[in-house]
Amino acid sequence: MILRINVSKLDFQAACSDSWVDGQLQGKKGMYVYVELGKEYEYISSFKDDPKTSYRIFSNCAVFFAKSQEQLENEEYEANFPSITVIIYC
Repeated sequence: MILRINVSKLDFQAACSDSWVDGQLQGKKGMYVYVELGKEYEYISSFKDDPKTSYRIFSNCAVFFAKSQEQLENEEYEANFPSITVIIYC
């Protein structure tokens, strides 16, 4: 499974292996995520990618889901996945 996470430009630029980001799950309005990033590797673009969007990919990430930004900030997670591949984009 690969999750796509929309993040801020600042988080996108600062992201690196063993750091974290937060954002929203692609296609799921109101689903907020906190991601502990695993190892980054080279992103290979797909024909479905928007040429105006930047992408990065990380493997072995821990992903925590919340229904609101407030829940995310209070670490009140609805669910989590301990080992997921994540594509962040902005």
